[in-house]
Amino acid sequence: MDLKQNINVSLQQKLTLSHEMLQSLEMIQLPILDLKEKINQEVLENPALEILNEGKYEDHQNIDRLESSFNVNEREKYFEDSSSATVSNIGEKSNVDTKRQFLEGAISRSETLHDILFWQLHLLDLPEREREIGETMIQLIDENGFFKEDLEKLFEKDLDKAADVLELIQTFDPPGVGSANIQEALLFQIESLPKDKIDPVAYEIVTNYFDLMVQRKDSQITKNMNIKIEEVKTALSFIGQFEPYPGRVYDSSRVDYITPDAYVYKNKDELIVEINDEVIPSLTISKYMQKIAAEVKNKKRLDKQKKYVSDKVYQAKRFIQIIRHRNESLFRLVLALSESQRDFFFNGPKHLRPLTMKQIADEIGLAESTISRLAASKYIQTEWGIHEIRYFFTNAITASGESNGKSAESVREIIKEIIEVNDGKKISDQKISDILAERGIKIARRTVTKYRKMLNILPSHQRNI
Repeated sequence: MDLKQNINVSLQQKLTLSHEMLQSLEMIQLPILDLKEKINQEVLENPALEILNEGKYEDHQNIDRLESSFNVNEREKYFEDSSSATVSNIGEKSNVDTKRQFLEGAISRSETLHDILFWQLHLLDLPEREREIGETMIQLIDENGFFKEDLEKLFEKDLDKAADVLELIQTFDPPGVGSANIQEALLFQIESLPKDKIDPVAYEIVTNYFDLMVQRKDSQITKNMNIKIEEVKTALSFIGQFEPYPGRVYDSSRVDYITPDAYVYKNKDELIVEINDEVIPSLTISKYMQKIAAEVKNKKRLDKQKKYVSDKVYQAKRFIQIIRHRNESLFRLVLALSESQRDFFFNGPKHLRPLTMKQIADEIGLAESTISRLAASKYIQTEWGIHEIRYFFTNAITASGESNGKSAESVREIIKEIIEVNDGKKISDQKISDILAERGIKIARRTVTKYRKMLNILPSHQRNI
């Protein structure tokens, strides 16, 4: 074989993110309590940053300050000059404080495993039949995240499609969901790792000696595999990092206390948007270090101490700008949502209209990916309770390929109302479908059944009415 060394020159395009950009992407998706923790950590690491007082975030570096309260009717004026982030504080503060006291301490239950799986499924562009199969499968996944049903019995005519959809669901979060049992869940999680990160002994134990592992017969595993007991213990420690019950991380019985990132209030015929800045510490830059940085600004050669000070002051300014950008972007998002979902904020969940992240992204001039990060794990406090920002993005209900202008969430609320109003009557899913049709909402009975199950409402013959 003739081996040669060659030097080749190639031109490639690569996308690289600076440290500042990565930090900005991280900060923009942090909910308010995590943001506070991040700020406190940065203050400890950067001596140029100082906290003036806890709460009421302000930046004191002559950066245009974004006032946190805004009247939605002034929205057009606000976006006329995008270079200025200054807006007016409109509305009686006393009204806002009264409303906040009323809603103080509200709680929100965490999303269930089924909610998370349905959300991931609906993000995919699947044919209608495959989507229906996926929805059925998700409803049959138990609280531990396991799918134990027989595909041949459930989907005899669409077995191949069902197998493909199940494999797709098994790629969803949390890792291992849709597996048949603990062994499959562990194997899936191990196989998801890069090859160089997999412990081969651990993989073989889970594959071939799972029962012995559960019974903790370590000596028997050692004998069968002809390895040392230390290797078995190391392998078991490796296996211990994985979740044997994938659905356990979404335990719906846990109650979480939510700190809203924003407030939207009614004030007569207007809406008031307010960003929650009471939790975020007020930051400034050390005057002493800023003075040193200003003195050495135009010098080419700096000793280590002065260079250290100059770098820290620069990082502090960037950090404050990133927080400002995060708050301003969040404000613009909530402001756009308050206008797009105006009927919801005035009249309640039944009036939630179809809305996509792309529509909002185009409206306020941000990337769709930025909207997605901003919406992650953040909440808005409203007259109708605390809702995750993602709640306001919902698909339209379609019948025969045509949209009827109703969102899936609003239809679920209407179904819930119909069942409550007809308390005392065993109203069937078909009857609910007929009532909806009379109101101009044409959906099939099976869709009503699906939405009823998502609302955790039993069938008519099982309800205590």
